[in-house]
Amino acid sequence: MSILAEYHLYLMIAVLVGLFFLPPEYKKKKSIITLMALLAFSIVYEFAMKEPVTKMPGRINRAMNQEGSKKSKNVHYYKEPDANM
Repeated sequence: MSILAEYHLYLMIAVLVGLFFLPPEYKKKKSIITLMALLAFSIVYEFAMKEPVTKMPGRINRAMNQEGSKKSKNVHYYKEPDANM
């Protein structure tokens, strides 16, 4: 495992802190603000989920591809699409 991959979280934190020390004329640019927001989101995600942020698309894909709810016993909750015709 390379050193960059091993310490990527610490590197992201260092870059985020470094971005805060930019001169004010740079910090007003939308691209810098967006980069800071994305880095902050990535850092929080990795601390909260204990996995790299690069695995998030797979997690979302698995969640979206799950089976939908089955027919409910509550008749007011679910109506068959064919029943509308």
